Amino acid sequence: MKYYFKIAGIKLLIESDIEIDWNNYIKEFLTEKFDKYDEYYKCILADNLDEHSGEILYEDDTLVVINDGESEIRKHFFIGQAEPCMLYVEKEGSKVIYLNKKYLESFKANDNYCIFNALAFEKVLMKHDAVVLHCSYIIHNNDAILFTAPSGTGKSTQANLWSEFKNATIVNGDRAIIKKIDGKYYACGMPICGSSDICLNEKAPIRAIIYLNQSPQNFIEEVGINEKTKKLISEITINFFNNRYVNIALDIIFDIACNVDMYFFGCTKEGDAVEFLDKMIGGEN
Repeated sequence: MKYYFKIAGIKLLIESDIEIDWNNYIKEFLTEKFDKYDEYYKCILADNLDEHSGEILYEDDTLVVINDGESEIRKHFFIGQAEPCMLYVEKEGSKVIYLNKKYLESFKANDNYCIFNALAFEKVLMKHDAVVLHCSYIIHNNDAILFTAPSGTGKSTQANLWSEFKNATIVNGDRAIIKKIDGKYYACGMPICGSSDICLNEKAPIRAIIYLNQSPQNFIEEVGINEKTKKLISEITINFFNNRYVNIALDIIFDIACNVDMYFFGCTKEGDAVEFLDKMIGGEN
């Protein structure tokens, strides 16, 4: 089976030994067959996942990243399982995902998303000069506004207020891809949305990135380049175990800081926050 995706303008071809019923978020990014692709993956069903040794670059409950000197290897685990469910092996010009046959029913289940998690997609994005920002992404008057801050600060609340009071479209409740297109930065949809359950395949030029703080009254401050860079680093997906990609990410982040407006916004949880911000960032022009 062959699956064709277009995400932030990047064409992915995934060829699989098994039929995959992608979840509804990922289906938003399926496209018609194309002859030329940017990235190719092969998914192979395997009885056993070969053991690999090397330097462990990263490890948590669901992922182990290994460098064996020739390739980057990622072992993916279902929570609570000792045996990997997937093995991602990346060599020069080759990306292969081995699927453990033991978990075949899970891979074939409706609303599958775990295979997409094995694509090392953050590396693909950086290869194409794009990064993932943890944010609530809305489109208003054909422009993107990105609400970012640590979890629990109120990103979803502000996005919902804009939807209610300004008829804005919430594109993704958890993250957005930021990519430079024809010299201008755009926000693009991404087929992962955390627990927000909001995921559309839309892109728009970025009007502003809003770094939120809760406050009893509304106030706004423009952010300088150095502070913008620090805040973006804290909210953009960077795998610090790969020096090459860390450097690429930092270069992209600094360019975003130089070219995209960013504001600190202390705000209430009421509709007056929407009117205040809209006026301050030029929404009435």
